[in-house]
Amino acid sequence: MILKPTQLLAVFLLPVLLYSCAATKPLAPAKTAADIPKLVQPLSNIDVPVTVDLKSYFVQAENSVPTKYSDNQQPCEGLRYLYTFTRTPFTITGNNNVVNLKFVGSYGISASYCAKCSSMFGSGPQCIVPVVSAQCGIGEAPRRMEISYQTTITVLPDYHLKSKTILYPAPRPIDRCNILMGNIDVTDRLIQFITSPLNDLGKQVDDKVAAYNIKPIIDQLWKNIATETKIGDVGYVSINPESVRLSNFSLNGSHLNFSVGLSAKPVVTTVSNPPPAKPVPNLTAYTPAKGFNVYLDLLENYDHLTKMVNQQVVGQSADIAGKQFIVDNTKIWGSGSQIVMQIDFKGSSTGTIYLVGTPTYNPTTHELSFPDLTFDLQTKAWMLKAAKWMFNAKITEMIRQRASYNFTSFIADSKKRIQTEMSRDMGNGVHTDVSIRGLDIMAIYPTEEKLIVRTLSDGQIKVKVVM
Repeated sequence: MILKPTQLLAVFLLPVLLYSCAATKPLAPAKTAADIPKLVQPLSNIDVPVTVDLKSYFVQAENSVPTKYSDNQQPCEGLRYLYTFTRTPFTITGNNNVVNLKFVGSYGISASYCAKCSSMFGSGPQCIVPVVSAQCGIGEAPRRMEISYQTTITVLPDYHLKSKTILYPAPRPIDRCNILMGNIDVTDRLIQFITSPLNDLGKQVDDKVAAYNIKPIIDQLWKNIATETKIGDVGYVSINPESVRLSNFSLNGSHLNFSVGLSAKPVVTTVSNPPPAKPVPNLTAYTPAKGFNVYLDLLENYDHLTKMVNQQVVGQSADIAGKQFIVDNTKIWGSGSQIVMQIDFKGSSTGTIYLVGTPTYNPTTHELSFPDLTFDLQTKAWMLKAAKWMFNAKITEMIRQRASYNFTSFIADSKKRIQTEMSRDMGNGVHTDVSIRGLDIMAIYPTEEKLIVRTLSDGQIKVKVVM
């Protein structure tokens, strides 16, 4: 059978027409790059609580003076005495910037009293009236006396500590020797005798505290905080401290507590960019701070976003003019300031179309959606030529309503990861503990490979220093 030219043309065109009805394959949108706004970090005022144990310095002060005192004075006229005084180690308490040092002393005294001496007998002064004698705490259980000091601590501009230690309150006999000789209370006189060596002990405390220099602690904190830190797969964080200040001191026992205040501009980068070293500046006036604030760019993989969207839209269908459109699979990537959603479909036809939309984040629900999701221009052109029935708002509306992603788990996981990575031993007895109070998503920027999730976090840094 010989076919006419028109029949031959129909034979050749029929497969093409049938294919056109069965499949739609427009060109994918061209990939374009968009400029991502640079991070501009706010000035963060960070309080870094520091704890230093001063017990060793008080022990050094104790060890530098005797634990036992004695004296023996035997004038001819007046009070003659021999005493011993033995002290226990300090007990240490503290409040605000005042240290209270206390110990109990055990004492014994032997005393005698001569009202009148004379040299008239030629053999030197001799008591010419009966001598009155008594003893207490010798040959029997020693008497006890409570000794207390008050040490007020401040910091000097050169980062050294300064203290003023006084006997306060006055020594208090627990077991008084009730001996009066010539209207002299022997216990009160003993307190006068030992006041001088007790004051020497107070001076030793001041000398040892004055030898304590906070500058090495500040240097170490400054160095560690100013050093770039790798935070897992998030990137590199540099705190960038700019100024330093010290709070007032507070004492709990022998532990000296204070806050190092830092003004800083923390920066997080995806590539290593260590800041140049800066020397520790002079102290500035202290003002309390609530913690740090830092913008942080986190990355979310499109594979994960695609998986989450697939769970919600695959299998969804729309009936349009007697034909059926069923979502078979999706794939997401970025182009410019928008995302591209590739939709593989089946039903009355099979093929692929492309939608484009702008990521929109709801901070209340933590939902990422694409409210302006619509057909790409090249997809529109293909539809008008090959499958006009699909050029229908039912398709975009169906996908738009279900193509969303909840960032709640992402935020929680990110907070936990950042806290874990930034809480660490810094060496030299310094350990940091970082707590992230809040992490809010401020903007979302698509790139070709990943979503950049720009966050603003606030939190606290606690530092434990053992010297």
